[in-house]
This record gives sequence, C-alpha cells and structure tokens, in this order.
Amino acid sequence: MIASGHPLPRLVDEVLRTQGRLLAATGDFGAEEGLTGAQLLVLTAVVNAERAPTVPQIGRSLGHTRQSVQRLADALLARGFLAAKDNPDHKRAPLLVPTEAGRAAHRRAHERSRPWAARVSAGIDPAELARAAETLRLLRTRLEADAAEQRRSS
Repeated sequence: MIASGHPLPRLVDEVLRTQGRLLAATGDFGAEEGLTGAQLLVLTAVVNAERAPTVPQIGRSLGHTRQSVQRLADALLARGFLAAKDNPDHKRAPLLVPTEAGRAAHRRAHERSRPWAARVSAGIDPAELARAAETLRLLRTRLEADAAEQRRSS
C-alpha cells in the first residue's frame, strides 16, 4: 500500500480524470480522414513507436484489451493506414507499421490539434509540460516493468 501522504494517489486521480477529458476533446481530430478517436489513438501509437509494435504491445501500452486494439488495427489495415510485417519473434503477432497514407492522416490530424493545444495550454510554461510528459513516461515504463515482473512471479 502507498504510504499516507504520498503524492502518487493524487497523481493517479488527476491522470484518470484528465484521460477522459482528453479522449473527449481529441476524438474529432481524425474525423476528416474518417478516423474515430480510438482509431487515431492506435494510429498515433504506431506512428510514434520507436520500434514497430504488435497489437498486444499497443494494448498493454494503452491499457486496452488485445481484442479491442485488434478491431481498431484491422480497420486501419483495411483502410491502408497501417501495414503488417512479419514478426521474427512471434509468428501470430505481426508488427504494425504506418503507411505513407497513415503518416499523412496522422500529420493532418496533428495539425488540426494545434489550435486546441495552444488554447488549452495557454499560460503554462512549455518546459513544465515537457517535464510532466517525461514524468508520466517514466511512471508508465515503471508500471509496465512492474506488471511484467508480477506476471513472471506468478
């Protein structure tokens, strides 16, 4: 259990409350490309990945089930926004890579988000936003490592 007065429970509460508002606010950015908010979320996960991810990896990263991400990835594959590549580490879990059409759709959605991003972050020091993003990335990677360790231990 987390010690009384520890800041992590407050951060968790704020992140969860903010997540819902962010999903609602950003859901229409891909609409001109015919993308739902959830599809844009998966496309963004693939475009921004350091290495081509699999559906299960995206699901774990986003906190969604493999099945829900698979449906979204299938729609993106069918539309030509993603391509599947053989995965040398797993025969049944292909690697997902963005196509040029997928990168272009993502770029256009990102451009449409700029006025919103400027509006909602007005008055917040960009360095503070960058520090917050890095702190959340670090916390996420620690949570992922902890979950993997718990799976290995059980």
